[in-house]
Amino acid sequence: MREFQQALGFIEACDAAQSLVELGDLLSQTLEQLGVPYFSLVAMLPNDANGARSPRTLLSKTVNGWAEYYWDEKAYNFDPTIHAAMRQFSAFSWGEVEGHRLSKPARDLFSAIRDVMPVDGGLVIPLHDEHGFAGVIGLYHPERELNAEVRRAVKLVAIYALERGKCLLVAEAADETPALCPLTPRQREMLAFAASGKSDWDIGHMLGISSSTANEHFEKAKQALGVRTRAQAVAVAVRRGWIML
Repeated sequence: MREFQQALGFIEACDAAQSLVELGDLLSQTLEQLGVPYFSLVAMLPNDANGARSPRTLLSKTVNGWAEYYWDEKAYNFDPTIHAAMRQFSAFSWGEVEGHRLSKPARDLFSAIRDVMPVDGGLVIPLHDEHGFAGVIGLYHPERELNAEVRRAVKLVAIYALERGKCLLVAEAADETPALCPLTPRQREMLAFAASGKSDWDIGHMLGISSSTANEHFEKAKQALGVRTRAQAVAVAVRRGWIML
């Protein structure tokens, strides 16, 4: 019952999350309380006008570079949990997959994740819609298996988080419609220098202005973009295409 109440509390708080970062923090806290410290929520999203879909990691928490290794090595092509998720609707544990005959790359993948992350088991939740395979949720935990109450709770939490994440992704994409650049040429120049790691002194020396004048340009750039920090200003300018790295 306690686990179910935690899941309901997450759902209530989840609706108030205003960004994927905020949602990810909330999800991490809730799953950790339920004994699941690591997770990956992947949705199959349209990537062209013809409706072709590709995987997009909406929310993830792993350690020791596991997520990067997984995608760099294209491990999803021989991951037995992905094969199983594409062929069934119900959630399943690693143990259920490992009980079948596996190829050597598939067995090695289970060994690798256990070596890299402090986990011994996982719960995999397949997602399907009218178009077919719609995504997969991986929940990784120290115990070999989750008990029934925890399993029900984390399934509810993760599925709700993924749906909320997809809504937030659409909202964030809508906010990124083309906009006129509010920066002056000098402010763009300053942010480009900052993106390359230059200090106020470096910039002042190159442009023949004082460090305080350089800082003043940055302050005006932050005001123009409606952000609080220089790093945020650089991030917005890069994302909008107003400066390039």
